[in-house]
Amino acid sequence: MEATREELIKRLKDTQMEVERLLFSIKQNSTQGRDYFIEAGNHLADMLFDIRTNKDVKINSLRSKATDLLKKKDKFFKDYAVFCADPIGFNKRREAEAAKVEKRGGARKGAGRKSLGIKKSVTITLPQERWDEIDSLIKNGKFKSSPDYFRHLDSKDSKD
Repeated sequence: MEATREELIKRLKDTQMEVERLLFSIKQNSTQGRDYFIEAGNHLADMLFDIRTNKDVKINSLRSKATDLLKKKDKFFKDYAVFCADPIGFNKRREAEAAKVEKRGGARKGAGRKSLGIKKSVTITLPQERWDEIDSLIKNGKFKSSPDYFRHLDSKDSKD
């Protein structure tokens, strides 16, 4: 049985109230990890409020957003239960996960695609037949792209 818009909005309102009650509890009782849960909970409550107040959201979109937010709420409560059981272990695991993320990606010297030269934007006017020939060469795999074709012409001129 599919829920109506009003039922979904009521569920979202109830969820927001649960999140806000938990946030109050966290603000009152927790010591370590407090900022993490306050930030996550506030973000979740804000998202729930935004969906509840957005009257022009279509019902299918509302369902998917509500489902996504309810999953986030469940994860939030589960994380909080783990935190309450072992705050030190929870914080150590979060720090280890953050350290893993920081070691991957990001700008590194020498990383990325090497430049073929200096980039300048150029507009070339050619007859349609010539463009058709160039497109055919690219389509047949002789060149990867128009810039590749013109680099090839430039390299032929450089050798002459």
